[in-house]
Amino acid sequence: MTSRLANKLRSAVKEHRSGNLAAALKVYNDVLAKSPNHADALHLKGLVVFQSGGTKEAETSIRRAIELRPGEKEFKANLAAVLLRQDRISEAEQTCRDVLRGDQAHTAALTHLGTSLRRQSRLGEALQTFRAAAESSPDDAAVLCNLAATLIDVGQIDDAQRALVKARLLGPTMPQVHINLAVVQRELGDHEAAMDSLDVAERLQPGCEVCVNRGNIHLETGQCFDAVEQFQQAIAFDSSSPAAVSGLARALQQLGYWEESLEAHRLAALTSPSNQPYQSSYLYSVTLSPVLEVHDVHRIHAEWGRQTEASVTPAQHDTADDAERPLRIGYVSPDFRSHATMRFFSPMLEAHDHSVFEISCYSETGKEDDITNSLKDRADRWIPTRGLDDATLSQQIQRDGIDILVDLAGHTLDNRLPVFARKPAPVQVSFMGYPATTGLTRIDYFLSDAVREPSAASTQFYTEQVTLLPHGACCFQATDAPDVAASPFHKKGCITLGSTHRLEKISPQTLLLWANVMAAIPDAQLLLFRDSLGGDESLRQHIRESLLAAGINTNRVTLGWELPENHLDIYSQIDILLDVHPWGSGTVAYDAMWMGVPIPTIAGERSGSRATASMLHNCGLPELIADSEEAYVRIVSRLAGDTIRLRRLRQGLRSIMETTVGNGTRFTRDVESAFRMMWRRFVSGTATGPASFVVPDGEHQ
Repeated sequence: MTSRLANKLRSAVKEHRSGNLAAALKVYNDVLAKSPNHADALHLKGLVVFQSGGTKEAETSIRRAIELRPGEKEFKANLAAVLLRQDRISEAEQTCRDVLRGDQAHTAALTHLGTSLRRQSRLGEALQTFRAAAESSPDDAAVLCNLAATLIDVGQIDDAQRALVKARLLGPTMPQVHINLAVVQRELGDHEAAMDSLDVAERLQPGCEVCVNRGNIHLETGQCFDAVEQFQQAIAFDSSSPAAVSGLARALQQLGYWEESLEAHRLAALTSPSNQPYQSSYLYSVTLSPVLEVHDVHRIHAEWGRQTEASVTPAQHDTADDAERPLRIGYVSPDFRSHATMRFFSPMLEAHDHSVFEISCYSETGKEDDITNSLKDRADRWIPTRGLDDATLSQQIQRDGIDILVDLAGHTLDNRLPVFARKPAPVQVSFMGYPATTGLTRIDYFLSDAVREPSAASTQFYTEQVTLLPHGACCFQATDAPDVAASPFHKKGCITLGSTHRLEKISPQTLLLWANVMAAIPDAQLLLFRDSLGGDESLRQHIRESLLAAGINTNRVTLGWELPENHLDIYSQIDILLDVHPWGSGTVAYDAMWMGVPIPTIAGERSGSRATASMLHNCGLPELIADSEEAYVRIVSRLAGDTIRLRRLRQGLRSIMETTVGNGTRFTRDVESAFRMMWRRFVSGTATGPASFVVPDGEHQ
């Protein structure tokens, strides 16, 4: 290369580094016009084009440079960045590995490899790779920022915070450092600090990600309208961002705009078909949506299941020949912590017969706590799964020799359902954590009961085979519950109806039903309590307007949000809990009954709408189960008028529950009997397609 060309190239690099990309590109092109095979100019031109958004031309230019100098590591590392921009993740991974075979400490190659692994959800490998990059370049703020992002993914929040504090010192003008730090601060519950970090990021570079993170904080603090505004701004920055669209969907759902929310959830899932969290968020919203029928719920879940199962090859399992041997049971959950599901799972784990069943817990839990530790003590084996990709976890389960694998999450947050599509265990079960089908035919069974699934007509809406437990599909355990308080109508002189449900469950149908109840009990008051109401007056006003639109006089309604020291004490202010419709209550119903507050219900067409009916039936209170809205109004008004019965129920419900839906030993024997029947069917080869079978009362193992 002549000295003149070398000088021109140096001047172009100077322009390039100063951010004057157009001037740099002009000079690179001038050099290439005189020397078309100038590898450095081709590489640098590719970088400028890439930074300007032209990925295809950038790839062509950099690949030509690599042809001319195939041993140049920087060329290949930058090619990997271009490939990542085009979502050609596997190619980017292989390009980085080619560089690292010659230089294991190449920082850029390690960084791009870590990114490709993270985007494939191979978080354990990604974390190891970013740690290697940080060791290679300990003072590189960008490397530390990437490391911290992966630490957040795997739930190592304290380590992420330390990495980001250092990154902020090294690179205070990097917007992503402040964005990631805001995520950590939000996870730690410091919303004010998180907002401050996002303010810094916005001053440096306004954009979609800042708005999404602001929206998430607003949602968590009950500022739903502010959340909607932030997610809309995020979409204005980037209309293709699934995070922005999904965030808007969640905000609209909390405000009760179900049709708009459902469509936004669908668009987010459509925009990012390989991202399981967006798929599951859509499916969960489908399950809850009052604008869909039960056959729609089944169809949409089954479509997801077909696509998911078509993308992987299921494991093959040898035929077993011993139907009565001890079984290895594996429970999979992201919620082995202080979570509502554990109030139903803990009594079963405690009562399992470990001489016949070896229990393994596969924990996707990010934030472990005292509940986690107590569960660890009761399990035979504890396997952390956060950071393991689907293939690795599936192989782990197969190596562990699990006979029956049980999903406890369904399509709720951080589920591992794609692992079940790989069929790592010969028998697979959906249980407890989800009110509908998962959509997977490779999950063999769905544990339920005859009240939730009263007929063949209801079991047709499952891709799994419905298995009916004899004493209900739930066992409740209340911890640190206060004593039952006296009936509040004695002090107030009137009946207090109540709701402690999630606000999005208070559908327009629910409000119209409540309006009829209040019309039938003209002196009753309504306490509508939820901690999220404390976040924003605009949300409270929205609720009041919804109540008025349904015909409920808001002078008869009290909104509450300040949680007592023990949240169960709120039921001391309520005589009768109103149920929600078209789906029924979940944990709220059990909490209320445990505190002596009855909750009449409508046995609707969805399994989720019959959970409360199942509880009431198994508690010996079928008279509180209505088969229509008209019957529901009659039941509630009759109960409100019988204060003697209300007092007796308040005094007796807890002891009734202790011997029925709180009988952990009996419930666990039922579940163990179901597992044994499933295993016998597998051994004999008699398991059939979707239908139902009943676990007989009294058959144990």
